[in-house]
Amino acid sequence: MANTFTDNYNFIKSEIGGDNQSWGDNLHTTLDLTDLAIGKLLEDQIVSGVTSSAINIRKGNTANTISTDSDLKYFESVVIGDKIRVSGSSVTANGTAAVPVIHTVTAKSSANSITVNTSLTEDTATTITIAKVLEPVHINSGPIICAPLTSLSNTTRVAGGTGQPGSGASKDGTDALKANGDVTLGTSISTDTLSISAKVIGDLIPNADDAYDLGTASNSWDDLHVKGTSTLGTVAISAGTIAGITVTTSGGGGNPGPGSGEKQVNLSVTGQSGSYTNFRMGSNGQGAKTVSYSAPSSSTGYADGDVWYEIPS
Repeated sequence: MANTFTDNYNFIKSEIGGDNQSWGDNLHTTLDLTDLAIGKLLEDQIVSGVTSSAINIRKGNTANTISTDSDLKYFESVVIGDKIRVSGSSVTANGTAAVPVIHTVTAKSSANSITVNTSLTEDTATTITIAKVLEPVHINSGPIICAPLTSLSNTTRVAGGTGQPGSGASKDGTDALKANGDVTLGTSISTDTLSISAKVIGDLIPNADDAYDLGTASNSWDDLHVKGTSTLGTVAISAGTIAGITVTTSGGGGNPGPGSGEKQVNLSVTGQSGSYTNFRMGSNGQGAKTVSYSAPSSSTGYADGDVWYEIPS
């Protein structure tokens, strides 16, 4: 009977009673494959980020290593080719809090030490954060729930602790989800929906001026609550009250008035003391009434029912 293989990872199962010379090679190959398979498992601690003063960045003669004090095993799920995001260092080349740097793993000597492709600067005194960078993937399942995780220290890691959701206003840890760069949500306006159960704490600014709408003719927003100055272009009001001016609509047509495809707009004004110039007063069959501060220039310059007053010179 020849060698057989496991179903999931294709590990070698040496032939029982077969060539004893091949057992050692087969066993070593299987262990290497097993180590690689386990190393590729997602681990919440390195994915969400580990923050610890036990993380050291070292610069050797030829190697640039990131290692840990004692046997913390922060890198047990890291394999060659993975990308590691470093922040919190006091050195820009390593990755600071303001400008994190992504390094590619080129070698791994143990679960406590990795070598990266970039030139590092010695830093063994700073509290550093490391996290595995996930490459773009397509996830065809769900829902996916992202909860803020507390920063994981060497104490929780040694104790076998796992990431726990933070609490309080600051969530006591990392953000639940950060999506840098261009982000697309949904593929169809007619079928896809987005539900937001949180407050917005940033400005909503369109990518281009005068290019995008807020709502549509068939999908309009309801009440709008705005404090501060509102700068509006063209305003079309169908009904409502604006600072004492009540706007209503009725029917179409009218003579004089709007055409059959339009609405007649009626204004009910609650006036205050002030100055009103060329104020039109509606119609009672004699045409529109105009109040003016000077007499018309000729007998044809006024309509029956106009009212005016003159200021003495």
